[in-house]
Amino acid sequence: RRAVLARNPEAVQLIVDRSGGAHGMFAYLPLNRAGAAAIVAGQLTGARPVPALIAPPGETPAAIYFWLTYAPGRLGRTMGAIGACLESLASQGCPVFSRAVTPHAEKLNRSIGFRPAREIYPDAPEWLLVAPPLAPALAPEVPSRPHIEIRFARTIEEMMQVFAVRSATYLAEQFCLYSEEFDGNDFCATQLLGLVDGDAAGCARLRWFGDFAKLERVAVRAEYRATPLARRLARAALDHCAMKGFGRVYGHSRADLVPFWKAFGFRVVEDRPPFAFANIAYREMVAELAPAADAIRWGGDPMVAIRQEGSWNEPGPLELSNLAPSAERAALIGRHTRTLRTPSSNTAI
Repeated sequence: RRAVLARNPEAVQLIVDRSGGAHGMFAYLPLNRAGAAAIVAGQLTGARPVPALIAPPGETPAAIYFWLTYAPGRLGRTMGAIGACLESLASQGCPVFSRAVTPHAEKLNRSIGFRPAREIYPDAPEWLLVAPPLAPALAPEVPSRPHIEIRFARTIEEMMQVFAVRSATYLAEQFCLYSEEFDGNDFCATQLLGLVDGDAAGCARLRWFGDFAKLERVAVRAEYRATPLARRLARAALDHCAMKGFGRVYGHSRADLVPFWKAFGFRVVEDRPPFAFANIAYREMVAELAPAADAIRWGGDPMVAIRQEGSWNEPGPLELSNLAPSAERAALIGRHTRTLRTPSSNTAI
């Protein structure tokens, strides 16, 4: 709640009469465009609002969510004052969302024009109500779903985007040192880059050991946490491990994120105590995977192992070179390659 007020101190208003007597209070969430898209997709609730999705003071909201109303015995009579306040926030109109937690609130919401949000937004949660703008020209548009893409970072440009995401999350939000975050393991690991509408929004890192893979450095920038990017990154990382034939994935989770990882098959290693680094406590977690049916295995097609990381089903640059053989290059190789000759072999070096 404090984070919401820090983002927009005007989110809580007192309801007073003309003499200054207080009759209650109401709180609302003025949502920016990302917040409006998140609430109709069921990715934003009043229980855990994301400050990055809230419009700051002075910015016209794209939508408004009734967060809380408290006016004992006067709720119906205070609606006019609440409506005037909301109209001042968005004089051109915007959709107003609400949630009725009691039968009386449901009846009151319906009486003042709220209706199930699913009538307009097919993916909206069942509990969400909406009062669209009165002017037909201002009827809310269904926000387009963000385009999410997961890539394997192969270029310096893509690695820089991964580093930018981690700087905006771990350094800026968890206050770790640069030397702690960029620990010398980045160029001996597989890096996943998550893009939302083309913008670098999330990342994950995989390191490979004898009989397990370690999933780490999973991060999503604050303004993209209402999207499914975190889930997509986790699934892509686990699928990649299975494709490489790893049956066990190991990771360290903050206590509050344990339920998230359990949804992907991870379990807490119960016989191991909590531990801490960089001033944050963690639990060890492990997931057992079934290797993919077409996992990379010993004895497979020799060309598959030299394809680009993560693109095992697509011909790589070396395979494509066979489609257009070059007599000139072959001649250069013939002239400049030195070979070792023994009675039993002729091996090029």
